[in-house]
Amino acid sequence: MSQTLTETITILNAGFSIVIAILLFVSYAFFLKSPNISKISILACGLFLSALTALQFNHLNFLNRALTDSFDPLATLEYRLLLFIVPAMFYFFSRLTLFTEYRITIKSVIHLLPAVGVLFFRTAIVVPAAFLIGTIYCLWLVKIIYGLRAHRKQFEIEFFFLTFFSLFALIVLIFGFSVSYIDNAYFYYFYANGIALAYMLVTIALIIYPDLLTELTETVKLGYVSSTLSKINVEEKIERLKQQMNESKIYENENLSLSQLADALQLTGHQLSELINTKFNVSFSRYLRQVRVERAKILLKSEPNSSILSISMETGFKSQSNFYAAFKEITGLSPGSYRKH
Repeated sequence: MSQTLTETITILNAGFSIVIAILLFVSYAFFLKSPNISKISILACGLFLSALTALQFNHLNFLNRALTDSFDPLATLEYRLLLFIVPAMFYFFSRLTLFTEYRITIKSVIHLLPAVGVLFFRTAIVVPAAFLIGTIYCLWLVKIIYGLRAHRKQFEIEFFFLTFFSLFALIVLIFGFSVSYIDNAYFYYFYANGIALAYMLVTIALIIYPDLLTELTETVKLGYVSSTLSKINVEEKIERLKQQMNESKIYENENLSLSQLADALQLTGHQLSELINTKFNVSFSRYLRQVRVERAKILLKSEPNSSILSISMETGFKSQSNFYAAFKEITGLSPGSYRKH
């Protein structure tokens, strides 16, 4: 049987999702720099992405009718269980990533209890219930992040994703409740492509703005966690921070991390993160970019014969492309245009 364009696109998107899930897990577990990433959050990430991948494999089996003989995922216990497991894993992953003090306890099992319903209720009840729970978790995350808007100057990226996930959650909920009235094929097409679209947006966000997760977790600490600076001489630490930047030029270390700078100031990573957020109203990563760009601006004017590449290396940027992106972000100009002006 020849495949329709819709089936072909859905198959490609489902396959793309499976590959991207692996890459996102590897990136989260080994390459993303965030103090909130722990062994338990990595496990939650792996389980969440694995559940989504299992859903996409079911969608691929349905679409590959020549081999599956009209396989219907909703008729299987495994698929209906996955519909409940995905929202629960999404909650655990989000909670563990954003809140370091969160611990999974026996009470946490309550988030998995709705899955028991697949043993007793018909699909017409189970599917809408699963999507309703997923929508509630999405809106919970939206509420948390939106509540941080007062602590961030740069909120445009988060606001875009909040708007997208809010609309996506509502659309998914509508499809979940309409599953009894539409052909199952349309449900699988929508769900498979919806998962792929979410992966695409997350991937694009991490490519364009690799510090997004770090800045979100730092801002969560500022907005929802008790202050860590109550016993710290804040003004003294600010002076030492300025000394490290202006005299020791610690920013020249291209691998400088929050924990390394915190050690130099005899602070914990959480204390330094809160200090920078509250006193400079930016995250650590943006503060470091600002310091480096300010130094680069001086060098661009005072050393007209120095190449832009050498200046980017002297100010601690790992590559010329990172330098261009940070300079344009902060000044609105490219390094070359700034030098000409």
